Amino acid sequence: MAYEVCAPLLAHMSYFPVLSVPGCVGRTTLFNFPPNDWECKSGSTSYVTLTWAHNSRWHTVIVDELAYGANKSYERCHLASYLPEDSLPLLSLASSPPTGPTQLLPISPHRTYLPSWRATIELVTPHSSTSYQGELDPFPVPGSLLTLSPLLQISDSLMNFVLLLNLEKFPAKRRSMFKVFNLSQSYRFLREFEIVNNSINVIRLDNLGLEPRDLPIGICADMSAIPLYLTIADDARFLSLEHTHPPASYVIHGRRWEAQRLLKNLWFSRLQK
Repeated sequence: MAYEVCAPLLAHMSYFPVLSVPGCVGRTTLFNFPPNDWECKSGSTSYVTLTWAHNSRWHTVIVDELAYGANKSYERCHLASYLPEDSLPLLSLASSPPTGPTQLLPISPHRTYLPSWRATIELVTPHSSTSYQGELDPFPVPGSLLTLSPLLQISDSLMNFVLLLNLEKFPAKRRSMFKVFNLSQSYRFLREFEIVNNSINVIRLDNLGLEPRDLPIGICADMSAIPLYLTIADDARFLSLEHTHPPASYVIHGRRWEAQRLLKNLWFSRLQK
């Protein structure tokens, strides 16, 4: 049985997406135990909730319960009966199940801060799998995206993608453009792609004329995202999934977010001439 959930009464952590990529199955494993031993000691069973955006509303249902200390994996096929075809499935853990769609994404303070409460976010083929430990929190609107990738593996037998994973507080659809440049060729503009919020945007990078020693850089002026770099062998026997970090994560002391703003402004000024 599924229950519509009224977000403001929930005790949500971060959201954990189920990825969708052609040729792969997305699988997300939730863990109902904290990532440290000094926060969240209640040891209670949690509801597994599924949230998605549709018709300018956030909809949330209870799909399962997870005992304290347990973990469980979910694929899109387990959730398909609730979801519109083009929606991004967002899993989370909650403490109570009231009802009602909402105009604002269900948000309340994290259960842990250091480190964040995470899930295993995975892509699977019949022959291989790849995963990372992650979470997804809403980005500010407007935001911006800057990603440099030395992670591409250029080869005739490999397919390379960048997956732009966006989540915002508001469910209404909006669109932006993601522009790709070649840093190794004096910031040469390669191509732009339309991207959509509250989605996983799958962009193929093999048809941009990149060489093995090239360094592509991507920017978006008014939408933020987590950039995931996916490489798939032609026979799907090998997968690689990596993600880059925001510039602030490389600043150890001082005003990290101010440093990030300065770095982004520097790159944007060079690439948007």
